[in-house]
Order: sequence, then C-alpha cells, then structure tokens
Amino acid sequence: MLKNASTWLLIFHLLVYSQATCANIEQEVPLTRFMSVDWSQTETMLALGITPVASAQQSDYNDWVRSPQIPSETVDVGLRTQPNLERLSELDLDTIFLSPRFSSLENQLSRIAPVKILGLYQAGDVNWDAVKEFTRHMAREINAIPQADVLIANADIELNSLKHSLSTNIPPVLLVQFMDAKHVRVFGDNSIYQVALTELGIQNAWTGKTNSWGYSLVGVDRLHGIAGQVIIIDPLPAGVKEHLANDQYWHYIINQTGFPSLQIEPIWSFGALPSAIRFAHLITSALNKRGQ
Repeated sequence: MLKNASTWLLIFHLLVYSQATCANIEQEVPLTRFMSVDWSQTETMLALGITPVASAQQSDYNDWVRSPQIPSETVDVGLRTQPNLERLSELDLDTIFLSPRFSSLENQLSRIAPVKILGLYQAGDVNWDAVKEFTRHMAREINAIPQADVLIANADIELNSLKHSLSTNIPPVLLVQFMDAKHVRVFGDNSIYQVALTELGIQNAWTGKTNSWGYSLVGVDRLHGIAGQVIIIDPLPAGVKEHLANDQYWHYIINQTGFPSLQIEPIWSFGALPSAIRFAHLITSALNKRGQ
C-alpha cells in the first residue's frame, strides 16, 4: 500500500513538473509578429533585420522615408492616424508599436493586440545618445539586441568616416523644407538632422527656437540675412519648383547667403538612426560636391 502511494506521489510530481516546464517553454517562445504605426519605428525595425507584419501609409513612407524599403510581404493597413482595424484584427499580431504622437490610438488598438508606446521625440532632447538608446529599446522589444549592437557600432564608424571625408572650410548650413511656396520648416535643435550635423562637426546656421520636433515653421522672408549654405530637403510641394525658379526675392535671399542652394533627396524629418545615417551621407556628398 505504501509502495503504491509512493508511486502515485512520484507520478503526481512528474506531472506537475512537466506542466511547469511546458508553461516555461511557452513563455520563452519569442514574439515575432509586430506592427508599427510610426515610421521611425518601422525604419528602425527594418534596419534591425526584422520584417514587420504590417505598417501604415506605405506609399507616403516610400516618398518621405525611402530607406530601408518596406518588403512586399508587409501589409499596408492604411493611414497612421486611422489604421484599418478590421485588417489589423486579421493579422494575429503579438505587439502593436505606437509613438507618443499616435497614443490616442492605444485604446482602440489594444483590443486587437498588446500595445507598446516608444518615442524618440517625447523627451525634448534628441541627441546621438538618445537615438542609440531608442534603437536599443526597440531592439529589446522585438528580440533583436545583437543586431542593435552591430547596427549602432556600424553607425558610429560611418559617422566618423563621413566626418573625416568632409572638405575643409564647410560653411554653416541652413536646412529648409518647403511647406508651400512661401513657408518653410527650418531645422535646428532637437531634430534628427541636428543630431547628424553635431556628429559630423557641421555648424547649423539656424539659431532660432525650434519645437519638440526640431523645426520652426517660418515665412521665407525669415531666411533673409542668414549667412550659410541653404540646403533644401525634398520633396517639394506641387508647383514650388516652378515658383522658386521665377521668384526674384528667393534668388535675392540665396545670393545674400554667399552660396548657391543645394538640394538633397527626402529623409524622414522625424526619423531615428537610419534617417540620421542616410542624412549624414546625403549632406556630406552634397557639401563635398559644391563647386564641382
């Protein structure tokens, strides 16, 4: 009788251990099905080698961010401000990532999958250390910590190499993006562009105030009297290129800076590490080609 009781007790302990072991294994299975609303998260995820199941506004991403490219298998769920909830509910997502900018969507989206809010621009002090920490934070959430270490190390190497490749006597730069023919965003402190400029050792000619996104929206006339290399960041709104070609006041502003304006491809103004590195490459190339 005692022997039978001991046997049953052993079986009971084995069953409990087996169930606990299975539960631990289930808990340790890494999450893989991610969706990002904010493009800074999308570009970071892709740069870390993780393909999101879904992302938002892919055609606009292709216009404004461009790189890294979104793979064809990633589902487009519509507007960032109004993602297609029915489509999202069909994707069996593990995590939906939002930035503070889109936090109003949290209640809706949390009914579909757990929501994580990660932001680079919420602190108001965007610099290279903050960009790297955002990358590491994102990597922890998507199980890509080793990839983040490599990505950051390579980015540091690239920035250092670009800095040493710059021509001598680089003037201060004035970074503008046209909203219409008469108004521009001028980028300065707290922008991803300023992060790259600082790491490259390039001075920003704009010393005015900027908002939490790193820009000031001003009339074109506010650029008058600022000495520096004007760099226009694409894309241009419809009709602006033709307007500037015939606008004598714009020509006067450019002439008084002492340098012809330069134009570079689109880079996401509110991006993260991939945007910073892409901008660093583009501005270095543009500045080195001046006068050639």
